[in-house]
Order: sequence, then C-alpha cells, then structure tokens
Amino acid sequence: MGPADVSTSLTKAEAGVSQSQDKKPHTVSATVCLAGAPNAGKTALMNALTGGSFHTANYPGVTVALSRGKSKPDFGPLLTIVDLPGVHSTVAPSPEEEISCQVIEDRHHSVKPDALIVVVDANQLERHLKFASFIARRGKPMVIALTMTDLLARTGQSVNAKKLEVRLGVPVVPVDGRTGWGAAELIAALRHEIARTDSKENALALIPEEPVAAYKAIRELLASSGAIGRNTPLVLATDLFTSRIDRVVLHRFWGFPIFFAVLIGLFAAIFWAAQPFMDWIEAGFAAAGQLALRVLPDGVIARFIAEGIIGGVGAVAVFFPQIVILFFLMTLLEDSGYLARGAAIVDRPLAYMGLHGRSFVPMLSGFACAIPAVLAARAIPSRRERLLTIWILPLMSCSARLPVYALLLAALLPDSPWEAGLSLAAIYVASLLVGTLTAGLISRFILRKKSASLLAMEMPAYRKPLVKPTLRMTWTRSSAYLKKAGMPIIVISAFLWLLSNFGLGSHQPQRADNTPNSFVAESALDSSFAAQIGQTMEPALRPMGVDWRVGVGLISAFAAREVFVSSMAIVFHVAGAEESGQAGLLDQMRAATFAGTSERIFTPSSVIGLIVFFFFSLQCLSTVAVVRSETGSWRVAGLQLLFYTALGYVFSSALVQGLRLLGFE
Repeated sequence: MGPADVSTSLTKAEAGVSQSQDKKPHTVSATVCLAGAPNAGKTALMNALTGGSFHTANYPGVTVALSRGKSKPDFGPLLTIVDLPGVHSTVAPSPEEEISCQVIEDRHHSVKPDALIVVVDANQLERHLKFASFIARRGKPMVIALTMTDLLARTGQSVNAKKLEVRLGVPVVPVDGRTGWGAAELIAALRHEIARTDSKENALALIPEEPVAAYKAIRELLASSGAIGRNTPLVLATDLFTSRIDRVVLHRFWGFPIFFAVLIGLFAAIFWAAQPFMDWIEAGFAAAGQLALRVLPDGVIARFIAEGIIGGVGAVAVFFPQIVILFFLMTLLEDSGYLARGAAIVDRPLAYMGLHGRSFVPMLSGFACAIPAVLAARAIPSRRERLLTIWILPLMSCSARLPVYALLLAALLPDSPWEAGLSLAAIYVASLLVGTLTAGLISRFILRKKSASLLAMEMPAYRKPLVKPTLRMTWTRSSAYLKKAGMPIIVISAFLWLLSNFGLGSHQPQRADNTPNSFVAESALDSSFAAQIGQTMEPALRPMGVDWRVGVGLISAFAAREVFVSSMAIVFHVAGAEESGQAGLLDQMRAATFAGTSERIFTPSSVIGLIVFFFFSLQCLSTVAVVRSETGSWRVAGLQLLFYTALGYVFSSALVQGLRLLGFE
C-alpha cells in the first residue's frame, strides 16, 4: 500500500493553485491544524510538512502549546501549519486538550483553522475515527493522515486507504512523518478539499455523539468498507513483538531495575563516548587562542580575545559533545517507545509521593532544560500536582549543569573516566529520587492531597528509530542549547576577564618611574575588581571549603550555570599557564591554594561540596521568570529561588565540614 492508493492526481485549477501563486510561494493561503490523539504521529508529520524539527516523543504531554510553522515551498503556496496538543477525550479534557477543542470548535482567540488534518493511527482505527467524527461535525474541510501503517504487518492486518476513503467520504492518505513519505500527496488532497465548491457526503459527520452508539456505527462503517484485511483472527491481532518486550520491561519486579539500569547506562556513556570529541575541540580552541596571540599586536586586546573570549568560550564548548550525546541517546529512547514505559513504571511511586504519572514527562524534560519542563507541566490536569511538579523541577540535572559536573568529576576522579561516568549517572538518578522525595514531603505536610488521581495513557508500539530523523532532532536540541547559552557565555566571559584583569589604580603597586596610576589600571588578580568583590563574600564561602575566586564563578552561574566553567578558566588564568584548555584548567585547580597558605582549595571534600551545591541550587534566572509566568506568582518563583539556593549552601557546607571532621581532605 502506498500513496498511489489515494487519488491525488490534481490539476493546478482543481487544487486552487494559480500560476501567479506559483511565482509567489511565500504567500500564505490558509491555516491548517494537525489534530489527533497522543502518539498518533502528529508532531513527526508536522516536521515532514514544515521541514522544521518540532519536538516529538512517544509519551503524552509533549505538545503542550500550539506549535506553528509554514509548509515547505516544495508543496506550493505556503500554508500555516499548527500542531495541536493530542486529545484523549473531548469530555472533561485536561488543559492542553481544552486548547485543542477550542481551536477545533472555533472558540480559540487567535487560531482559526481553514482546514484540518486528522492524524489517525492505522492500528487504532475505531478509537481515532471517533475523534475524527467530532472534527467532521464542525463542517470544515478535512483530510485523514493515516500513520503507523508500517506496524500493521506485526498484527497480521492491512488497511486499504482508497476503500476507506470511499466509505468515509473523506480523503485518506497514508503517510510516514519520520521519512516524509506521503506528505506531498497529503497536501495535494488537502488543497483539493479546501477548493471544493460542491457538497460531499461525509459519513463521519453522521456518527452519533453518544460513545456506545458511536463505536457501534464506526465498526459498521469499517465492516462495510472492506478496507480492513486480516490474516489472523481479531482476538489474535496483537503486536507480538511489542508484547514480548513489554513482558520483560514492564515486569512487576524487573521493570523498575531495568528502567534505572537504562538510565544509568545512558548517563555513564556520556563520559567515555564524548572524550575523543572533547579532545579535538579542546585542541582547536587552544590553537585558536595561540593563533590570536601570534597574529594580533601584543597587548591587552590580544589577551582579551585569546583569554577572555576564545578561552572562556572554549572552556564550556569542550563539553558540548557530552550534551550532544545526551540528546542523541534520549531521542533514541523516545523514538523507540521505551520512555512511555518509563512513565508507566514510575507512575505508582510518583503517585505515592503526591505527583501525577504525567509528572514524569516534565521531570524527564528537565534533564535537557528546566524551561520547557516547566511548560510541559501544563499537561498535568490537577493544579496541585502541577504546582508540586514545577516546584521540584529545579532538582532535575539539566544540560547546563553537565559541563560543571564534568569539570568537577574530572578534578575529583582524574584517572578514572568510568568511575566519573558512573558518578555522573548516579547524580542524574539521584536527582529523580531526591525530587520525588521532596515532592513526598511537601505533599504530606504542605500541599495535602485531597483525592487520588489516575494516569490514562497508551503504550505505543516499539519502532526502530530512523537515523536521519534522530540526527535531525539531536542537532535541533543541541543547536538550541548553543543559541540559548552562547551569548551569555561570551558576554559574561568577557566581563569576568575585564574584572579579573583590571582594578582601581589606587590599589595597584607603584610604577617604577613613580608616575601615578590611572583611575582604572591593569591589575594582578589579587588586586582586581573581581578580587574586591569576591573577598567581600569569602567569609560566607569558607564553610564550603572554597575561596573568593570560586565565589565569583558561583555568582556568574546565576546567569547561566555553564559560565561557572569559563569563570574558573578566567580567574585562574589558564591561558597564561603552560597548558591551555581543560587539562590546563584542571592543573591550575589542583595547584590552587588559599592566599598566603599552602592549603589547597580543590580537595575531594570541597569538590564534592560544589557538586552538592550545584545539585540543589536554582542558578537560572530564566527558569525563575518562566515559573513566575506559569504560576502567576512572583512569590512562588522567589521562594523557590531562595529555598533551593539556601538548601544548596547549607547541604554543601554541612557535607564539607562533616567530611573534614571524619578525616577526609
């Protein structure tokens, strides 16, 4: 079965496309909405139609807002494509389902669709066609995009799209959003429907609204269409491949250990798999810094570019391969369908802690970035559980923490990448455990639970991830990280270099020729502006086992956590050392001592203390702003900032002092 099964041979006149429109492909001709149930393949189809890389995953609640895009110019005059959140039910819907229903019923304040593409899973025709009947009753032009046809063979079934189209009275086009197969035919059929002036019988619009009667009518339609073919009895039409795997990964006793083993393997792989790429990037930035020093005239500007810009950015960029690998492996798990099982596995412990099963989605998203994770919490129907989920999201170890953890673990375990990798995995797993424990405590004593909530979700069939879509999604996420973090890193690195290389002239040593210093002059680190700021706060940092230089990095990290790494590179003057890059930074950190003493700053206890501080503290002002927007309260956002920052400081200080009392360095 292929696109040829659907009649899509249209002339330009039939499709409503004129020669003048062909010459102006940037003219938007209509607004088209993608609607369907979760996991039906909407967002993958959105990518195929627009050429964009909108987030797609095999668990519910990913699309929690309206995603917009323009259709590819290859498909003719541009269409505005809007991806609606998935809808389980039109009765008592969740907040994101309510958005979809508002758009479909023309009640949304800004999105008014001219036509709709209804995404229907070929393996769940009865249930998905019932939702299609809800759309058909609106009377707008519509086309059915038939997805997941490649999975029909597993259950011994087949669907004839042409016969189904004739019986329903609605165009039915088989598509595969992952590869783009059928997308052109889908758009052509849609344009045909938009351009129609004659009336056409739509059997879906006649389906009754009452659920029992609706399913009975749909079964009769499918039976009379002759579109469904089965090589096995209906009772045996199950996906044996998926069932066999689920018997293991969803096992009552083995499911949870397998889930955590997968997560541990994922995060442990980040360390060893990224090392060769990190070495190449480190060598590249080191060479670029040396080149800048050779080419530019000797002076402040040359050192500013080589040390402040290239060195500062390079200190963070060296960890970019780890972030790419994290996103790549997460995308593989999403596209395979396994992460939906993860949501089912953790539903019971999450519910015991006062959370909703859907809390797993934003918690998992928090490993990438807390901002989309907070937005994903909209999918949680209960306001109490939504607030509780938002409250614990800062505990999820986002990608911005990854460079910091990688640097500190490399300093703590210099000759053991496997131990560092397992330690990183332990940090990520601990963030899930501590987050759920925190939720449980708050649920018991502050936000008391009034009634039990239920998780309703479907398990998608396992699918083999495709290389091209996986790589495209990986790059989209990784490049988004670069865009988000790149400018703050450059600006703050440059600013910190200036602070650490200049100071008040009155604080500088007298010149050899006895001429007075200017008001602001080049300065050694100990008499720089950074030193003056940092030394003011050093008494508060001593319980954490660090000095003012680390304090400067901690303050800068509130703009972007990654900047802590470049801050360390700048305040410890790595570029001035014999080695540059990560190796030079680590050597400088190991040799660093408190002023006037031989006491080392970066001991095992102080490094562990810094890891604990970054584990708990909310050092992301962008997240604070988004939390305020989603909760409508500066009080909640401010309290969250103060609570986690204070928690990080107290736990870090207590751990460092406790380890030293026990005899550890």
